[in-house]
Amino acid sequence: MRWRKIRSLMYRDSLVIRRVSFRILEIIYFPITTIVIWGLFAVYARQMAAEAGLIVLIINIFWAFAHLAQTSSNVLMMEDIWSGSLKQVLLTGITEFEYLVARMLTASITSTFMVVALITLSLLFGINFFQTDLIFLILITLVGSMALAVIVAAMIFYMGREYGFLVWSAIQLFIMFSAPFFPKEMFPKAILYLSYLMPFTAVFEAARGFSVTGTVPAGLLWWGAAVVVSYFIISWPLYYLSFRRARKTGMLARMH
Repeated sequence: MRWRKIRSLMYRDSLVIRRVSFRILEIIYFPITTIVIWGLFAVYARQMAAEAGLIVLIINIFWAFAHLAQTSSNVLMMEDIWSGSLKQVLLTGITEFEYLVARMLTASITSTFMVVALITLSLLFGINFFQTDLIFLILITLVGSMALAVIVAAMIFYMGREYGFLVWSAIQLFIMFSAPFFPKEMFPKAILYLSYLMPFTAVFEAARGFSVTGTVPAGLLWWGAAVVVSYFIISWPLYYLSFRRARKTGMLARMH
């Protein structure tokens, strides 16, 4: 792993983000407006259903963070594919792992910056995220999002650029089966078993518990950490095999 190559590609990503206006809009505008909208809703709902309002606000912070972290990483990759610059980037000698790590680090930095802004804004609505359990929960969310970014990258290299829509749609399915706003026990039994394997089920359950009791059960933290680490470990061989297959079959050349 050559950090010089990774830093160079991260610098290139920062130039692209600054020059492409819709990327700045996606990273800054939508997360901030989302937290303000739901924050105001939480304040309004306190007089009727305080717990429900806080649950919606806290879950949306984790949801927005997971979505931004995963999509930002994959969008940077898709921009190379759509613009035809993937070939030029790979010709610099960067490996498939260095290429994706650079995207993940860029996405992690931008999304972490935004989640700090979001949780700082949440103080205005009476929610203090600056405590160890919630910071650990944010870290679990980041690792899970990065694992999904690797899986999505693997799927696109395996199936082709036509499946670029997975960049935005895949995480929505994972979040739905992670039971964000309701207990997972509401699922039919078959889906209930599936929800235990989702990367964000423990995160959302812990967030809901915090909004009601003010604490996060340690068991949920360890369960969430075990699931996302498993995703992260499994995702890299899938990405490696998909990238190698794309190169061998000519799929990689057709993406340029």
